[in-house]
Amino acid sequence: MNKIAKLSIVVCAVVAAGTAMASGYDRDGDNRDYHERARRERAERPRPYVGFSFGELRYNEEGLNTIKPTVAMVRIGAPLGRNLSIEGRIAGSFGNSSTDGYGLQLRSAYTGYLKGSLPLAPGFSLYALGGIGAVNLERDFGLGTTHDTGLSAGVGAEFDLPGGASLNAEWVRLPGGNNLGYDYTNDMASIGVSWRF
Repeated sequence: MNKIAKLSIVVCAVVAAGTAMASGYDRDGDNRDYHERARRERAERPRPYVGFSFGELRYNEEGLNTIKPTVAMVRIGAPLGRNLSIEGRIAGSFGNSSTDGYGLQLRSAYTGYLKGSLPLAPGFSLYALGGIGAVNLERDFGLGTTHDTGLSAGVGAEFDLPGGASLNAEWVRLPGGNNLGYDYTNDMASIGVSWRF
């Protein structure tokens, strides 16, 4: 009886070891699948980003031709969801620009947006912006210095690049105002690149 008990224990130990090894192999396969899924999810998860853009401000005042100073802008964004983010921007022009003897410079522009994206194809999406902006202009005509605050909105397109970068092109309407009885508007067209981190 003692030999039968010992033999039963050995058989049970061998079966248990075999089962553990088999389940270990399955678990390793599951682990590989799990890690691959986790890697894909991390890659697809929205991430904060920083970007730089260059373009031109289009200052349109009644009775004047459009004045177009060249503008540089820094953008910082954080995701709220897969297709929704908040974005802050700071912009300024490189110097004075003039048309027909009327000169203007964008001293600074500060904007905060809610940005909604609409993916149309892998790596390509359209987006819309809406928020608040403040524009500080310096002119050599009329009132000279302006400080306009108000609503700002725009549209754009974004193309994904390798390494977490993306290229964008957009148009936005910035706050405008009135210069000695003449209304004016400020639009900005730009192209830029951003990096997710």
